[in-house]
Amino acid sequence: MSTQVTAMERVSARISFLMIFAAVFVVLSISKLAGIQIMHHQEYMQRAERQQTIEVSVEARRGEIYDINGYLLAGNITEAAFSVYWPVVPVERTCEIDSLILNLGSYSRFPVPVQRGTGNMIIAEGVPWEYASQIMDSVSRYADCSFVTRRVYPMAEDMIPVIGTHNENISQGLEYHMENILEGIDGVSFFQASGWSEYRAVDAGADNILPVHGRDLRLTIDSRYQEIVQKELEQAVEMSGSSWGAVVVINPGNGDILAMGSYPVFNEDGSLARNHCIQSSHEPGSVFKTVTLAAALDANTVSLSDSFDCTRSYIEIGDYRINDSHPVGGVLDITGIIALSSNVGTVQLASTMPDSLFYAYCLNFGFGRKTRVEFPGEQSGIVTDVRNWSGLSKANLAIGQEVSATPLQIAMAYGAIANGGLLYRPRLVESTKEGGLLRPLAESPAHRVISEETAAQVRSVLAAVVTEGTGRSAQVPGVTVSGKTGTAERLIQGGYLSAFAGMVPADNPHLVAVVVFDQPDYEYRWGSALAAPVFERVVSQILSTSPEIALAAPEPACEMVAAGGGL
Repeated sequence: MSTQVTAMERVSARISFLMIFAAVFVVLSISKLAGIQIMHHQEYMQRAERQQTIEVSVEARRGEIYDINGYLLAGNITEAAFSVYWPVVPVERTCEIDSLILNLGSYSRFPVPVQRGTGNMIIAEGVPWEYASQIMDSVSRYADCSFVTRRVYPMAEDMIPVIGTHNENISQGLEYHMENILEGIDGVSFFQASGWSEYRAVDAGADNILPVHGRDLRLTIDSRYQEIVQKELEQAVEMSGSSWGAVVVINPGNGDILAMGSYPVFNEDGSLARNHCIQSSHEPGSVFKTVTLAAALDANTVSLSDSFDCTRSYIEIGDYRINDSHPVGGVLDITGIIALSSNVGTVQLASTMPDSLFYAYCLNFGFGRKTRVEFPGEQSGIVTDVRNWSGLSKANLAIGQEVSATPLQIAMAYGAIANGGLLYRPRLVESTKEGGLLRPLAESPAHRVISEETAAQVRSVLAAVVTEGTGRSAQVPGVTVSGKTGTAERLIQGGYLSAFAGMVPADNPHLVAVVVFDQPDYEYRWGSALAAPVFERVVSQILSTSPEIALAAPEPACEMVAAGGGL
């Protein structure tokens, strides 16, 4: 009996222990759950969200760039890459990879059946988005697909001197200068993850941030003109052995840059070369004589009827002698001095003005300071302060020495002569585009540098340069040309600089072009031998593309009647 009681006591004790243990477990569990639900609720909620939600950066689209006619110059293309990590692919699932390869067709790197590897294998790259999106539903979950947006340039090297380049590492040229407009702001999307760690659906309750796409740009550049300029530059630089060449074409009526070619496009190491229209300054040589002429005429210190003695073909300034590049002989009027590019006559022309007045005209024409065009790395050029002039400075400045300028600065100065005396700030970006709407940028400001009468007189003199002077090789069939040749000896780097600046039509110009070649072979050193013929070829092709530039305003339309008065 006692044995039976003892056994029952043991069972009862065990049951009591289990009940106590269960009670303690329930209490602890409730306490733990209470701690999770009440004390640490926020912490565990955040941990759960991190485990169940995947944060994905949504790339913003970079703004595109168009020319003045709406043709694409810089755009974006989205491409896909497919890969597979073989260690996670069951052998029996290899057929799914084969199916993917078949769907990729010519974009795949491998034939079927594919040979399994031991690591990651890239199956295809550069697959267009349009094609990749069509096969996405059939892609095996063991294959990975990633997308990348790449910058593309439909006109390739013809337009790169203007717009530069952009990739994930660096931006150059206009792409860099307008980065704050072109570059968007990436967004963020949150996805609910499945047990396979794949995306299931967008988390509508999350704080998704939409990307802000970059704004598009429309340039003043006419891509047709740019292609002409770049092709002619390449041929001329290679033919003449020049270290570089530059051509800038502007609309003198508003300061818009229509073409801005520079060659070579790339340096020998593959980096982007500078655009010499803006990023290089040089002694302009005789093309600067036009500024000297304009200043003297506008200041009324000379008139077109005045003449100067150039018989000796040299002039002495102190102990220094300035010579003409070739003997001209005799007494020359103003037109003859510029047409024959006489240094002696031009120095005498400048001597009619006080130093401070001549210096003020040079500054007023925009030399010695940046134009503030929308492009990085612009050079300001140099005009020596009149307070630091030597006894030779005015004479040197008059013939385009002791001064440096960019081709764009020269073009804008000639633009002022072409349009009747207004110097515009050059413009490269015409407008921005956002939400399908064009937002024009402010028009280029302008200020008067010479009178309309002076500008007309200078144009008439420059027309004589082309018809009977040093610029005959710049004549363009079917249209009159005003312009000036230039040959400058480079004192620092050695060699010569060949230049020509001109406008068409001569009496009412609608286009200005400046052509510059640095250090050509000796036989091409003259502006008339290299730069002027390139001007002729460039302008001839532009006029073939846009004949309205050379044509006068059409006559008013008249009603045609038949003989006898009948309609």
